[in-house]
Amino acid sequence: MEITEVKIYPFDTSRIGGRVRAVADITIDDILVIKGIKVVESKHGGLFISFPKKASSKGTYVDIVQSLDNEFTEKVRRAVVDKYKEMLGIT
Repeated sequence: MEITEVKIYPFDTSRIGGRVRAVADITIDDILVIKGIKVVESKHGGLFISFPKKASSKGTYVDIVQSLDNEFTEKVRRAVVDKYKEMLGIT
């Protein structure tokens, strides 16, 4: 599977204490779109992604999309973080 498109929607929640820096949509093989992947800054300044989740009736969050392959997860993370850095001019 190849990631054929990455769209980044940057925003900054740091002024209210949040760490979400952007939301991303990815297209896989020009046939599947995953919307709502969050780009999150860790406490140490690194960036990671969080796949979409929804709130359950019990107040917990449940994954909507879950990768079962670590290699694919890393491919998505790299594509999203690289595109985010490219948009902001971060090296």
